[in-house]
Amino acid sequence: MLMQGRLNICRTSFAALLASLAVGCMEFSDMAEAIDDMRVIARIGVVAHPEIGSSGAEARLSKALSYFRARKADAIVIVGDLAKDGYLNQYRTLSRTWDKVFADPVKGIDPNPPRRICILGPHDREKFRDSFAGELGGTLFDEGEFDVKGFRFRVQNARPSAEEKGGSAVPVLFADGKPALTDELCFYPRDGAAVNIGSLSGVVVKPGYEPVSKASSASQGLFLSAYSGKVTVSRLDFTQKAPIDRDEASRIKAKKMPYAEKVANDWVVQLDANCAASPLSDKVPRFWDDTRLVVTRGTENGDVVYKVTWPPVLAKFTGERAFSYVVEAVLNADESGKGAVVKRAYVLSPNFHLSEDRDTSPVFCRFYASEFPAGAAIRFVVSPVSASGVTGPRLVSEPIS
Repeated sequence: MLMQGRLNICRTSFAALLASLAVGCMEFSDMAEAIDDMRVIARIGVVAHPEIGSSGAEARLSKALSYFRARKADAIVIVGDLAKDGYLNQYRTLSRTWDKVFADPVKGIDPNPPRRICILGPHDREKFRDSFAGELGGTLFDEGEFDVKGFRFRVQNARPSAEEKGGSAVPVLFADGKPALTDELCFYPRDGAAVNIGSLSGVVVKPGYEPVSKASSASQGLFLSAYSGKVTVSRLDFTQKAPIDRDEASRIKAKKMPYAEKVANDWVVQLDANCAASPLSDKVPRFWDDTRLVVTRGTENGDVVYKVTWPPVLAKFTGERAFSYVVEAVLNADESGKGAVVKRAYVLSPNFHLSEDRDTSPVFCRFYASEFPAGAAIRFVVSPVSASGVTGPRLVSEPIS
């Protein structure tokens, strides 16, 4: 009887979709999205590092919650650090931010709000008291395994250890650092299904890379759609007010839906016995054939400065996006760039953490003449590197002396 009831509901819903399409109320893309939604078992929004108490934290969390509400999330997981300083009033603010989205008297109280799951982070544990738990509302955990409408997953703060690789029978969500979700290595490990949640409170550039000022303003998270045999993981950035594509912007406005932008293609986790993830891409990032390095000379504090500039390598143009670039100053190099490396730098584009459509600004790196031997002939060499670690063919500048 239960199965027959579900079939009848599906038939009725499908008939309504066909009717909407017939009268011109729904586009084919909307219909495909609606049919796909009918197959979802559970919808889960996930964010980490809200750090309530820091500048703009409430607004960032509110936008993410509003998006998850519009997507009809069955549960929302908020992973520490929940509060910037661990003060009681900051946890109260987090709870009020939730209530403004799901229980605002003007908007109307949500009759079926999503399950609220809060996970304490390292900073929370330093000052957290048991008496604070009641202020947060929902369910509070250090970490653990959860069931949402039959879909099981695990949440933890630390990245799975070597012993845990492939050992989990369910997907693992973890909040380790503040990486950009454009980094495919956030899907870890390769022989299991563990996914880094990212961060609502900015991206922290990996050690060794040149600083990126815009990364600190990023606000990112995940939306999981669980099906019977797989789960799709959408990587989202909540900082954009509207999509670049006008047609998409019109659809979002018509639906009166908060906007979140996908920063890359969805990850897909197959829910087989090993919870195995797909392999890393081996595609090679490449510059366009006519791309040239531009080297300009200036001065700073009495020293000569060389600024090396190039366009970002994007998948929509060349097949694979570059996540980073290796830039080398090479002494006595030939036209292929071979010679003695004087200095090497690791560079990210200004919008490496956003979608390709936002990553259009030129990439650059600066070198000081005082770093080179006096009177030496230098060429600059730039090599694009994919998020999977694959290095592409390099560009070589004209010699600079």
